[in-house]
Amino acid sequence: MVPQWLILQLKNRYPMLQYFTDRPFGVEIEFFGLDYVMTPLDEGIIKPYCIKSRSTDGRYLDDFAKDYKLQIGATRDTWHFQDDSSIRGMGGAELVSPILTGIEGLIDVYSALRFLCNIEKVEINQTCGFHVHHGVDPRKYGCNELKELVRIVYPMEDYFYLLIPGDRHDADTCKPMEIDVAQFLKAPCDEDTNEVSFIEKMWYSKENRYDPEAARNPRYDKTRYHGLNLHSYWYRSTIEFRYHSAILKDVNEAMQWIIFTQFLIELSTGNIPTIDFYPSANKWMQTIYKIYLALGYMNRIRYVSKEHAMMT
Repeated sequence: MVPQWLILQLKNRYPMLQYFTDRPFGVEIEFFGLDYVMTPLDEGIIKPYCIKSRSTDGRYLDDFAKDYKLQIGATRDTWHFQDDSSIRGMGGAELVSPILTGIEGLIDVYSALRFLCNIEKVEINQTCGFHVHHGVDPRKYGCNELKELVRIVYPMEDYFYLLIPGDRHDADTCKPMEIDVAQFLKAPCDEDTNEVSFIEKMWYSKENRYDPEAARNPRYDKTRYHGLNLHSYWYRSTIEFRYHSAILKDVNEAMQWIIFTQFLIELSTGNIPTIDFYPSANKWMQTIYKIYLALGYMNRIRYVSKEHAMMT
């Protein structure tokens, strides 16, 4: 249970946190410099006892992780390290979270980033990213919601890339949308079933990098290499945002990106809260204002007085 004083402190630091829900989420934090060995039987997961790296004060990682209340394991329902050959630099890997929820989950991510910062020789470069998954229930989140998400995100993609450090627009692992967006948005949705079959065919098209050979293993389907990865919807019932460059020390940016991207998912479900307008809001809150303006939700923006803004 997160104490109330900490919740209030976090809401002051991250104003968008007041709109954060208990929707499940997870993160993949990419980096290089980890000293480890693997065998083909490990299926990409780096066993803790196969990691030679130590903390900056010389401790083994399983002991050091306790300082951050993290349990580093060897299964996907724990915080675990995975091999990542797409990263340039010796010891390319990613720290992957279990399924997280709510403010407790955000605190876990905060702790995980601080943990990584204190491992010897761990660094990031332009081939690394910070990926966020948000869980969706395909029984409730279907054709209409996917179309609405694309309608929200597509006009803002170039703006996202401008706000994110590094040249992510041209990175091969997080390309802008390559589907025919106009046709995608016109795709019919069955009113009774909210069926996704038509838009699924559009996603898994040659124009969107679909490669039948690579798709033999769904994990490596090439359509996933987009800033908005909808392959993850069919593969693991999540929406993945891959736009963001690697984050190691700028923990506040990581928190804001998680909160912001969840807000986009909520918008796509029709959850459109009334939000307060602050001229000095952070860049992601400013982006939400732009989205509300573009979608005609100006009546959902509450303009606060200068006196109220100074008190909050």
